[in-house]
Amino acid sequence: MPRAIEWEHTVDTSTFSAVQLQPGVVASLTWNALARWLRAYLMPFPQLIGRQATGLVVMGFHLEYRDPVVFFDCPAFRVRAGLRILRRGERGQLDLRFFTDDQELAVARLILRPVTILDPISLGAEPAPLPETLLARFQEDEVESASPQRLLPARLAVVETAGTLLAETATPFRIHRHLSEVAEQWAWTETPELVEAARENLALDDCSERKRLLRRCLSRRLLRFDVEFSRPYFSFERGEIVSRAYIVADHLAFVHRFTSARGAHLHATVVELFETDDEAARRSSLQRQEPKESHETFQL
Repeated sequence: MPRAIEWEHTVDTSTFSAVQLQPGVVASLTWNALARWLRAYLMPFPQLIGRQATGLVVMGFHLEYRDPVVFFDCPAFRVRAGLRILRRGERGQLDLRFFTDDQELAVARLILRPVTILDPISLGAEPAPLPETLLARFQEDEVESASPQRLLPARLAVVETAGTLLAETATPFRIHRHLSEVAEQWAWTETPELVEAARENLALDDCSERKRLLRRCLSRRLLRFDVEFSRPYFSFERGEIVSRAYIVADHLAFVHRFTSARGAHLHATVVELFETDDEAARRSSLQRQEPKESHETFQL
């Protein structure tokens, strides 16, 4: 059986919004889960990068919310994560569950690409399979020849072809140090918060007849968050998030593209999906009644 790490996370008032577990918290815990797994079963991140000249770059992050848990339901929850190496060392996949004894808050997946560190000062790197000496430390059932599944392209196609465009906007930003990591590059864990700011500004600033539809994102649960990364930002670089809102089968959905150089460079693509009015009403009814058991989501 593949090895896993598990720990209990104590909730504070910033762990949840008024609606649900914060996606930015999930992203941060996901990255920390990888560091915990490496320390427990391979080697700590600083040693992996500093001594083995090997890093792990995030290619994709996928989050799916499950039970509608709110702050007052959950003084603590558990995080469980396991890492597998795919494509004979060219990819990694970290799968996670966030749960309590009787509820599953969310599941997440992180897609990784191993790289070789070329410059120990700047930590510049290039893609390369995991060295054989590191691969040998994984169990047989933790190494597979298959490729990780790409979830975002099909979901993006559904939103942009079957959805009705409601509104769009562009949000400029700069990669300041609080958005960066040790290699002076954009920290991927900040993506949900940058997206949330762009999305909520789009909803709040719109005064058209579409306002009611757009403002669902202020009170409805986020069901899914999918992102693929294609190009890094570096510290102090300017970027822009181009956000578009759609209605797809009664769901509010957003597509966000992180760009630079006036749209010439694409850095990341995000697709978000929110619950419908009917799903929100059903959730409220279930929360009042208890018990609850439904994981119905619109499949993109």
